[in-house]
Amino acid sequence: MNSQQLFDSLSIDDIDRFVKEGREEDLHLDFKTVSDPGLKKRDDRKNFAIAMSGFANSDGGLIVWGVEARVDSEGVDCACGKSEIPDLSRFVSKLNEYGGSAVSPVVVGVEHKVFPLPGSDNKGFAATFVPASDSGPHMAKLGEDRYYRRSGASFKCMEQFEIADMFGRRPKPSLRLAYHAERPRLLGTKEKYLVKLNIENRGRGSARAPYFALHFHPNYPFGLYEYGVDGNGNHGLPRLVSAQDGWIRFGASGDIFIHPGTVRPITAVIAQTAAGQYPPSLALDYEICAENYILERGILEISQAEMINQTGFQGTGPG
Repeated sequence: MNSQQLFDSLSIDDIDRFVKEGREEDLHLDFKTVSDPGLKKRDDRKNFAIAMSGFANSDGGLIVWGVEARVDSEGVDCACGKSEIPDLSRFVSKLNEYGGSAVSPVVVGVEHKVFPLPGSDNKGFAATFVPASDSGPHMAKLGEDRYYRRSGASFKCMEQFEIADMFGRRPKPSLRLAYHAERPRLLGTKEKYLVKLNIENRGRGSARAPYFALHFHPNYPFGLYEYGVDGNGNHGLPRLVSAQDGWIRFGASGDIFIHPGTVRPITAVIAQTAAGQYPPSLALDYEICAENYILERGILEISQAEMINQTGFQGTGPG
């Protein structure tokens, strides 16, 4: 489970369990107490700025506010107690207020949420998700004026060569599989269910020489649409000669790019049923990569209910 997934699924029961089990701080998880929900104390603002800088300059991470962490007898930083925040709404309001000035440049995609105690609507815990950033390095402000990175269970000041290296990085693409399930078409006594597959770039950098592959799960009636993604037999990327392993592969040369904020249609898959029958569900494995972009694998599943409702364009995939 990555930091975003942990943040999305986090509950007050998870926070209780962290304390009971002595959950260890790690590369993506940090515990902080809050001395004043209005962030009037310098230490609170400092903790926020350092954590924002450190996680953004590394691999992203999650701050759980209101949990005390100490080094145990074995030298491990772990959760050891709860220190509930008395005014959650004010605290999160201040986090949002200082979010634009805690680091420079601003980290895009930071999220906060609260976990009130049962029976209390404004006392409890909070969590902050800080994504990894490709627009750094990010300097911790609010009186710090230093660059940090996450190292193990702590935040470390970055060395000059690390800062210089980050300034030399190029913005990265962030690729996702997306699909569009079209409304069924009646052809004689058959109903045709067509799903178009696309690669969406949500990153800040362009993806050069994109690659996509798919493999249908057994016992699902979908197959590759013979008329391609445009209905004229064409695919969005050239089809590659594949090994006899059941995978269908597409790939482009270095003169093809998927630019930030754009979607490139790749291919389409189809299933047919007798008229009046419920549509089938779809399950397939897929791979996505590009030049200097690590291969990502995932599973696309579209349930029968989704096919009936024709939910349309939806994103899926890792990350």
